[in-house]
Parts: sequence; C-alpha cells; structure tokens
Amino acid sequence: MPPKSPEIHAVLLVGGKGERFWPASTPQRPKQFLRIFSDKTMVADTVERIRPLVPMDRMHFVLPHHLVDLLSDEIKGVKNKNIIVEPEGRNTAPAIALAARALRHKPDAIMAVLPADHLISPRKTFLADLKTASRLAEKGYLVTFCIPPSRPETGYGYIEINRNTPLGRRGFKVKRFREKPDKRTANRYLKSGNFFWNSGMFTWKVEAIIEAFCKHHPQIYKALLAKRSKEPTKSSYARLEATSVDYAVMEKAENVAVLPARFRWDDVGSWSALERHLPQGLDKNTRIGKLIVLESEGCIVYAPQGEVALLGVCDLVVVKAKDTVLVCAKDRAADVKKLLARRTPLKP
Repeated sequence: MPPKSPEIHAVLLVGGKGERFWPASTPQRPKQFLRIFSDKTMVADTVERIRPLVPMDRMHFVLPHHLVDLLSDEIKGVKNKNIIVEPEGRNTAPAIALAARALRHKPDAIMAVLPADHLISPRKTFLADLKTASRLAEKGYLVTFCIPPSRPETGYGYIEINRNTPLGRRGFKVKRFREKPDKRTANRYLKSGNFFWNSGMFTWKVEAIIEAFCKHHPQIYKALLAKRSKEPTKSSYARLEATSVDYAVMEKAENVAVLPARFRWDDVGSWSALERHLPQGLDKNTRIGKLIVLESEGCIVYAPQGEVALLGVCDLVVVKAKDTVLVCAKDRAADVKKLLARRTPLKP
C-alpha cells in the first residue's frame, strides 16, 4: 500500500512591494498583480500552478489589508478565513510566523511557502519536486528549494550544499548560506557546482517551523506563536524585527535540507528579467506594447498602452505607465527602487 500523501497547505506571500518594477508596479497594484508574462496576473499564475496539488481551501494568502479587495477580485473562490492580513510589512519571517499561527491547530500539516511573483515552469516538474520536498519535510526537515545557477548572478543569495550528506531522494544538508556575491565570486560559485541560488521557497511541518522560531527567534515566537500570544495589533507587530526567515531561522537551524530544483525558475527581480522570458524582435529589442524602432537594439520596452519610439539608442529600459515614464540603462535596472526616494508624487 503506497504511503499516504501529506496534507499540504500553500502559503502564498502576496505582500511584496515590487519597487524594482516601478512605475508599472505601485503600492495600490504591485508587481504580483500585473499581467507581464501572460494574460493572467503573476499571483493568478501562482495559484493555477499549484491548484492540481493544493485545493483552494488549503491555500493561504499573506498580504496587507489594502490589497485584500484586489486579491478577492483577482482570485475567485478565496475565503476570508484563508486571508492572513499583515498589520504592516516586516519581511518574510513575521509573515511566515503569522501563517504558522493560523495553521498551528494542524501541527503535522506541511506548509509550502511560495512567493506570489516568481516565474516557474514546467508545472508538472515543479509539482513533482514539491511532493519530494514535502516528504523530506515530513521527516522534520526545514526544506528550501535551491536553483542550479545558469549564470554568475550577483543579485541572489547562494546556498552551498554538502554532497557528502544526501537526504532522501535528491535532498542534501546545507553546508552554509552565502550573501549576494560580487561578479568574481559568482563566477567561482558557478564553476564549483556546489553553490545554488536561494529561491526563497520552503516546505516544512507546521510544528517544525514553530519549534524553529521558538529556538532561534524568541521575539517572534513569543509575540505570534506561543500558546498565550495575543492577536497581533499594528503597534505590537511593528515592534517585531523586520527580518527574513533566512536570517531569523534557516541560517541558524541544524535541521535544514535543500532540494535542487529540476524546474526553471526566475524571481523576476527587475525589468531586465523580461529579456530572459520574452522573445526579441528582429530588431533585437524586447517589448510589451507598440514600438517604433530605428537603429536601436538591446532595449527593453514596457508600454501596454500608447507607443514608444526608439532612435539611435542601445541597452535601455523604457517603461511607460500612466503619467510616468522610466528610462534607465539596462545594467542599472536593479537600482530602480532608489529613484522612489527622490520622487515627488504628481498632484491629481
């Protein structure tokens, strides 16, 4: 008789600001609610990707209050009990602890924590890997998906795996987590074969992540996960350390496992990602919207309404969104959010 499949609950992190996708991404409609790579929003694509494995009543959405109506409009069938409202954004550790709080009555259930704005394909391979990760999580491991690097990327953190300690089918123990490297170090990681991109996707048992917070981040545990902890208020939540689950738990815990992914993955961290996933025209430019081109190449243009004309330019990002136009060098796309501090909002 085959082993019983674990009860998987998907926790979708929908609260990202998407600031590197400004001006198309705004606080009112951030990146995960944009239609960039298909006719669906990124959060809708994420839901459709996991629906064959996780029914809607086991999907949980963590997001700020001002995005709840947008989510309800976009994802039909979401029940209020599956919406977990963050009093304010405090990074992934408090957000994940909120989700664990909502599921603590199911200590043996598997939490699959997934950002709502990643590109993943093919779906069948992703779901197979998610099942494999869930079986590891059943054994008490905190499992993170790691991605075989395809380029010397400096925008991701890395995970070094220990190939001498295999776990289950295709899993490994973590040797160490690494910060975002410089170009030289990233090239060394790529050649090594033991360094993988940190995807920010996780699986674990509810009781395992609660125990990990108790041991490694008592502040978050006492505020959100202890049996006598009160429902968080805006002021009490704001006092929590704004930190990632990697810093709060994963880099400290001893029961961390990694599963090298077999699926294709991109966190779509900046406008430059469009070039990796959308076809170039014969003029060697990547576009969404109408584009007029003369003696220009290597540009990325996003203008779903209206049109953009390029003349004698190379390697630019051009984004037209309502009353704002962004023009930047393609190799500076990751710095777009720095502009927001200098921006004076237009008056109505």
